[in-house]
Amino acid sequence: MPSTDESTRRRFLALAGTGAAALAGCATRTDTSPSRTATATETPTDTSAPADTDPPADAIERAAVPVELTADSPGLDTVAAQLAGSDLIGIGENSHGVAAFKTVPQLLVRRLVETHDYRLLAMEGTLGDFAPVDDYVAGGDTSLDDAMAALDFYFWRTEGVRRLFAWLREFNDGRPDAERVTVRGYDTQFHDANATAIRDYIDRVDPAYLSTVEADLDPLTEPRYERADPAYMTPSQESLVESLRERLRSRRSEYVERSSESAWRLARRHVWTLERALQFQKHLHAEAYAAGKRVRDAAMAANVSWLRDWTGSDRVVVLGNANHTMRTDGDGPKRMGQHLTDEFGDDYYSLGLLFGTGTFAAPTNHDRMAFETYALDGPVEGTLEATLAEVDHPRFFLDFETARADASLGTWLDGLSSVQFSVPRAAERGAVPLPASPGVVYDGVVFVRRVSPAAFVGDG
Repeated sequence: MPSTDESTRRRFLALAGTGAAALAGCATRTDTSPSRTATATETPTDTSAPADTDPPADAIERAAVPVELTADSPGLDTVAAQLAGSDLIGIGENSHGVAAFKTVPQLLVRRLVETHDYRLLAMEGTLGDFAPVDDYVAGGDTSLDDAMAALDFYFWRTEGVRRLFAWLREFNDGRPDAERVTVRGYDTQFHDANATAIRDYIDRVDPAYLSTVEADLDPLTEPRYERADPAYMTPSQESLVESLRERLRSRRSEYVERSSESAWRLARRHVWTLERALQFQKHLHAEAYAAGKRVRDAAMAANVSWLRDWTGSDRVVVLGNANHTMRTDGDGPKRMGQHLTDEFGDDYYSLGLLFGTGTFAAPTNHDRMAFETYALDGPVEGTLEATLAEVDHPRFFLDFETARADASLGTWLDGLSSVQFSVPRAAERGAVPLPASPGVVYDGVVFVRRVSPAAFVGDG
C-alpha cells in the first residue's frame, strides 16, 4: 500500500499539475449514427516532450517484476500480492484491442479472488448490463453464450473474459452466498439497460403503477441510436424519474415483501443511474463532452462505492478503460479513479496496462461485429512506454512506490508528462500520446513490449 508521504505527494501533484487532456478510447454509442464508438472526448494531440535525463532502464529492470501470461506465473503471484495491499484495485487498459490486456486481468482476478478474498468484480458497462453474467457466475440458468452476448461493450466479448467468467462460476459453485463473487457493471452512459431493469421490477411488484408511467418509460428502454431525434432531461423525463423515485420510497415495505430488500435497493439504484444517463446523453447531444465526462465518471465511482455496500464486498476489482481508472492529472474532468481516491485514499490502487508496439484490433462497422488489425508503430517518443521498452524484460510489472526507492527513478517519473493509448475511432493513427503524468495517474503498470490484436466475437 502506498505510504502516507507518497499519497500526499500524489494528491499534491494531481492538484498542481496542468494540461491533462480528456482521453479517448472507451467505447460508447455515437451521437449521430447507429453505432457504438469511442468515448466522445477530444482526440489527444502530441504535447509530450522527451525527458531531460537518460532513460534509467537498468534501474527499472532492478525494480521490475518479470511476468509470464500463464496460469502458474510466479511473477503474477507477486503482482497480486502487491495489489492486495489495497481493497479497491482499478485495472485500466490503454487499448481495448490488445489480446494481452484481456489475459492479464483474467489471471490477476483469479489470484485476487482465490488467494486474497476479493468478492466483487465491477466491470465497465451500464449498471444492469452485467445481470446475465452475474446470474451465470452465480450458477443460474443463463448460459455462458447468452451472458457474453448480452454484454453491450464489444471489448469484453473475448475468449479471455469468457474463460474468466467460466472460472468464476466454478469458484462460486457450492459456496455460501456471502463467499461468492458478484459481477456487476458500474457505468451510467446508456439509459436503456436501466430503464428496462426498472420496467421489469415495477411490472413484478406494481403492474398497476406501471400502466401509469409506461408511456414515458418504454421509449427509454430503446437504445439511443434506435430512437429518432432523441431528447434528454425533458420535463416529462424529469417528472418520470421523480415519480419512480417517490413510488419506490413510499411503497418500500410492500415492494420488499413482493421481491426482496436487495432487489428493492437495486431498483432504486437503477432510477438513480437512469437520471445520470439522461444527464450524460444531454451533454453528449450538445457536444459538451467535458461536462458529459464529469457526470459519467462521477456516477461510475458512486456506483462502484454503492455496489461495494450493496454486495457487502469490502474488496473490489474494477476493470475498464484507463480513461476512467486513472486518477486526474491537471484541471480536466475528474476521472473515476480520482473520485475513488478521494473517497478511499490509499485503499485505491490504479494499475495501468501499457503496450510498447505491435498490433491491435479495432471495430470497422457500427454494429461492432467486424474488426481489422492496425499497427501501433510505438512507442511514441517521450512517453513512459518509450523508456519501458528499453528494459530487457518483454513483460513486467513496475510498482511506482517501489521504484521511487531509487532516487533516479523518482526523478525520472516526475519528469514524464505523457503515456500512449490507442483510439478506436482513429485506429489508423496507431499509438497516440496523451498528456498525463504517469506518477500521478498510476500507482503501477504492467508493461508488454510487443502486443498482438485481441479476437472479438464477430471477428471473422
